[in-house]
Amino acid sequence: MDIKVGDVYKFKDICNLLGLPFTDATNKKVEYLEEFERYCKFDRPDNRNFIIEEVYDEPRIGFENGYFYKTMYVPVKCSKSDYDYLMKCNKWSAQCWNALVEADSKFHEENGRYMKRGELQTFVKDITPLHAVGNQHVYIKYFSCRDAMFRSIQANHDGSKSAKLPYKKKKYFVTGWNVFSYVIDYKNHELRLAKKVDDNGRPQNPVTCTFKTMPKHVVEIELIYRDGLCFAVKYKEPKANKDIETKNIAAIDLGEIHSITSIDNNGNAVIITGRKIRSIRRFQEKEEAKLRSKRDKLTKGSRQYKKYSRAIYKLNSKTDKQVLDCVHKISKLYLDYCIENGISKVYYGDLDSCTRGTKERNISKVTGQKLRDWCYGLLTLQLENKLSRYGIELVKISEAYSSQTCPRCGHRHKPVGRNYECQCGYKQHRDLVGAMNILNFNEKDVHIEEYVTKKYLRIA
Repeated sequence: MDIKVGDVYKFKDICNLLGLPFTDATNKKVEYLEEFERYCKFDRPDNRNFIIEEVYDEPRIGFENGYFYKTMYVPVKCSKSDYDYLMKCNKWSAQCWNALVEADSKFHEENGRYMKRGELQTFVKDITPLHAVGNQHVYIKYFSCRDAMFRSIQANHDGSKSAKLPYKKKKYFVTGWNVFSYVIDYKNHELRLAKKVDDNGRPQNPVTCTFKTMPKHVVEIELIYRDGLCFAVKYKEPKANKDIETKNIAAIDLGEIHSITSIDNNGNAVIITGRKIRSIRRFQEKEEAKLRSKRDKLTKGSRQYKKYSRAIYKLNSKTDKQVLDCVHKISKLYLDYCIENGISKVYYGDLDSCTRGTKERNISKVTGQKLRDWCYGLLTLQLENKLSRYGIELVKISEAYSSQTCPRCGHRHKPVGRNYECQCGYKQHRDLVGAMNILNFNEKDVHIEEYVTKKYLRIA
């Protein structure tokens, strides 16, 4: 390998030196950059040049064992002029989205079909003052939404016949930069985002932002608003853990009070309480009610009205972050339980019918409020993310009558309170009964009636 420290190379030159076939495809360029990092350490002062800082004696470990996509939120810190430019970016992205929606609908009326991918790509070219990659990012998002609708109709999903194409006009939409429209300077802690070329075809000075921490192997950066502008940085994380390959299987009974109640084949049980989440949500609802009560007495659009609206937004934003933190801690505690007991497969109940359609079922206000505060979907998503890193399979099954059936005699009745008591004399924690039955119903060679060990965990 003839790469020398201190020399400046183009992308094509490094490809030739490493024996990689040159390509302009963006998805391949991401893989090639990761391959470059295995052989040498380099700096990218711009999107075209690579300055070699160090050449490794042997190639470093890559993504041979697989990888996971993760996202980190980085606050925007830059000059006032760059910040004003970024504030306009999401408005321009929304203009691009609205133009796509209108043009595709009009094209369908005139030609009897929707625009193809290449036609959409051509349409967004130079449509806004955004960098070309920003316009392409919007069209890809639109195409993905449209394609998902068509696939849902073909699969005949519930409610797919009433599915509609994107039709609502947006005021803001996320702006994106791919790997060849930004430069990350880890040495000086700077992120440089490309702008559209000027009227003479010359590149403008990039948007320069500073950061404290930035992950490696960044794939995409999106500009979002979360109580202020911030970047959603999507990156790859190499898989460093070995998959758990055992015959030990567990079942989860998800709940509003006890977020996770689980037991495995060997009778090892764990109960992780979610009372802290309920406390956060109750505080949020009480404080929001006070603010809304004061705001409703004011003239809509007045300065005081907007002040209370901002206070409500900040309250919701803060509590949502607190709830997400709790969910991460709960799912991490359960991951530790799975690793400790060598669990390779986990069953959990399908609660979609329980948590949806609360208005149509005429349930009480108290129960409806509890179901709305229950972050069941967020918890299952985080469980899937964390367990998949160790090859643990998460299986969704029906949990019908799992909390009403006696594990010993099979008699069915609805329990009152937190403990289950059967006519045969069997007594157990109600959520543990649910977890036992989920495991017993789905595993033929397993029948659990009692736990051997039990842990009761709560988050800090």
